[in-house]
Amino acid sequence: MPEIAHALRAPDFAPGAWIQGPELSIPVVRGRVVLVDFWESTCVNCLRTLPYLIAWHERYAARGLAIVGVHTPEFDFTAEPAHVTRAVAAEKIPYAVLSDPERATWERFANKVWPAKYLIDARGYLRYEAFGEGSYEETERWIQRLLGEAGDPGPWPDPWIGREVAGAGTGEVCRPSTRETYVGWHRGRLFAPEGYRPGEVVRHTRLPSDEIPLGGFTARGAWRHEAEYLESAEAGAEIELHYEALGVNLVLSPAGMAEILLDGLPVPEGEWGADVQAGGAGTIATIATWERGRMVRLIDGRSGEHREHRLILRFDAPGVRAYAFSFGRCA
Repeated sequence: MPEIAHALRAPDFAPGAWIQGPELSIPVVRGRVVLVDFWESTCVNCLRTLPYLIAWHERYAARGLAIVGVHTPEFDFTAEPAHVTRAVAAEKIPYAVLSDPERATWERFANKVWPAKYLIDARGYLRYEAFGEGSYEETERWIQRLLGEAGDPGPWPDPWIGREVAGAGTGEVCRPSTRETYVGWHRGRLFAPEGYRPGEVVRHTRLPSDEIPLGGFTARGAWRHEAEYLESAEAGAEIELHYEALGVNLVLSPAGMAEILLDGLPVPEGEWGADVQAGGAGTIATIATWERGRMVRLIDGRSGEHREHRLILRFDAPGVRAYAFSFGRCA
């Protein structure tokens, strides 16, 4: 990403709940370099950037870098401070985190995407921005440059480029994959004879698997239709997804369990996502479990087989809300 051509005074953070401190403002940190990271706890791209942010905090906090993670929610349940607190603890984030439930700080920065990073120099000017995953080496060199301008003469370590960071990788091969797929009626791609019926509980009949287009999904059984999500209205309600990718995640809330099938069979162990396991003694079923509302890792794709699949989730109870699928495309 290029530097900001005409440096502007950085906006201050809007009032909000500081999930962990120290509570900061741009005037208070004058003299330090500030990295503002807009993130969301269910955003797979955000979660993949966190190891870099944690590494930069460990490297540069004592040299004048202050990182502020601004958690701006995408879904209603991720706006709750208790949810953000649990996510911060689960991801072991060590730096300051501000909850931005009304998108007030997001709007002050005129931000548009997750994740997004803004670097503010020691005088309080916006100097650099980066959107989405990547640009890690360039971002770290900018951190070093601005710390140098603030008076740190170096020397500087070589930038983290991935292989040294837990949870991040280099040498990846990436291919086009199915795009993020929302489930609720506001942005969803439900393929079912009944269609979406906002606010209603709908009993969906079985749509044949071969009629689900790539990148689409269908529902079977009883589901409540809401703007952000579909909510299971009975035990045994199903979602079937037709996708092309290496990995699959699904944002689900609250805690729950579902049987999971890949191409009509239990998921091979080599494809298990972090939240998938064997169904128990005497069964060949595979199940996904999650202890709180979050992004649930269903298919890992470690084998590197980038091809079309059909994924079925059969939920064991009513009240489970499915929000959005995201996909892995790099091996």
